Amino acid sequence: MSVQQYVSRIDELLARPLNSDDDYHLVILHESRDFAPPNDDWDELMRTSEEFEEELGELAAALDARWGPHESMSMEDYSCMDPDDDELPPFFGELVESGYFGDLLYWRVGDRIVAASVGHEDKEQPVVLFTGVTGSAEGFPG
Repeated sequence: MSVQQYVSRIDELLARPLNSDDDYHLVILHESRDFAPPNDDWDELMRTSEEFEEELGELAAALDARWGPHESMSMEDYSCMDPDDDELPPFFGELVESGYFGDLLYWRVGDRIVAASVGHEDKEQPVVLFTGVTGSAEGFPG
């Protein structure tokens, strides 16, 4: 998919209703192959991760042009949390459950937050570029 197709997908998510303030939509925009043996080439995994980070940068530039500069947050504090922890906001619970701990870029768009990042749960799992839309600011800075 191209960046414009990613943006169109995000527009579709923004147009979808949320059932509550805690509701969210999370989708994978691009997914690599897995890196389980015998396909566990570390150099290829690093190249793939870099390519996905570049795609995230291109997507961020397109969304920045539309909504202004993005904000970012580290997901590092969430990496040791239990996804079923009641204190974890539902959107972040899903990210933790999926193992998506890359830095999260986000934009405030009306009463919603659009987020995007690159995730890689485990060395054998695919690298993913994902986006999400939530109605809750809980868990986000500020």
